[in-house]
Amino acid sequence: MQYQSLNFIRSLSRDELSELYFAVILKSLALSLVGVFIPIYMYKELEFSIDKIIYFFLIWSVLFAAFTPFVAKLSSRFGLKHMIVASVPFDILFLGLLVLLKNNDINYVYPAIVYALSGTLFWTGFNIEFAKFSNKERRGRELGSLYSLLILSGIIGPFVGGLILTYLGFTVLFYIFSVLLFVSAIPLLMTPDNHEKTKFSFKRVFHKTYFKDTLIFAGLGTRIMTVTLFWPLFIYTILKGYIGIGVLITASSLIIALFSFYIGKLADTKKRKNLLRIGALVHSLVWAVRWVASSFYQIFIVELFSGLSFVLADIPFSSMFYDKMNKRNKAEYVIFREIGFSLGKIIVLLSVLFTETLIAGFFVASIGSLAYLAFKTR
Repeated sequence: MQYQSLNFIRSLSRDELSELYFAVILKSLALSLVGVFIPIYMYKELEFSIDKIIYFFLIWSVLFAAFTPFVAKLSSRFGLKHMIVASVPFDILFLGLLVLLKNNDINYVYPAIVYALSGTLFWTGFNIEFAKFSNKERRGRELGSLYSLLILSGIIGPFVGGLILTYLGFTVLFYIFSVLLFVSAIPLLMTPDNHEKTKFSFKRVFHKTYFKDTLIFAGLGTRIMTVTLFWPLFIYTILKGYIGIGVLITASSLIIALFSFYIGKLADTKKRKNLLRIGALVHSLVWAVRWVASSFYQIFIVELFSGLSFVLADIPFSSMFYDKMNKRNKAEYVIFREIGFSLGKIIVLLSVLFTETLIAGFFVASIGSLAYLAFKTR
């Protein structure tokens, strides 16, 4: 999610949405410094085997699903903004544990637990807040603007992060990351918090109202995990350095950010289902063929088409998702989404673990991306 002008933020009539934008944009900038490099850091600096990295993310995925219902319950009592703010120290603690892992005998299960907790706190609060305060008639534009802002806010992140990692190391990156996260939380403390009643039972996962959507989210979860873990590792095996990866992500992100702003406008029209279908089919195809990329320029083309097709599918999908979320208990629907996402992440992790090839993840993500086509707002 990314680009948008300052005039747009000033024109927002609801302070809550402005605060939410600011928080998620700065968080995106902070995460862009390190996010794409985390699996590479584990592989290169910590000397984790691929299997060990997969086990780490398996623990993270299972805990993400397990924590979400409890975080949703906490949000109904303490407030949604407090959940987002509470994620900040856990983000910092997670990265700090990664730094300490290099020279200390710390079990990698601990950072996996902290990473899962930080994610559930942030995304549970963010998704419910955005559903409550985004405008249904302009939701596509607001999402397109948010996608563009997030891309642009983090557009220099991978490049700068690569430079810092190469010349100054992970510890310096940790301090910069921490400061940005603390600043991102400040606006959320300036206005009253919001509460959302939560009703949830694991039995309802199999209810016809939610079961199909849970499977759809599982399909999309395979893409999330593959782009988070296996694609960065694949790039690293070819480019062999942090700076090259940072340049590649930065260059492709600028084009994708501008495209996101345009797609957001179209997502408020009757064309959004057509956009979703085209984006899903192209994105699925790109995942199926990206394993043939073997040079910087080939990876750049793949990354570019992957990003363009992703926003083409995901902005209309997210607009439809928030429409549907507002027709249900918001907290409960977020829980089912995260359970589905986590299930998909586990599926693709196990597929790579058992086949012992990163490319297996690409094909699973290709199939999973087609789940966009099955989503309906009814």
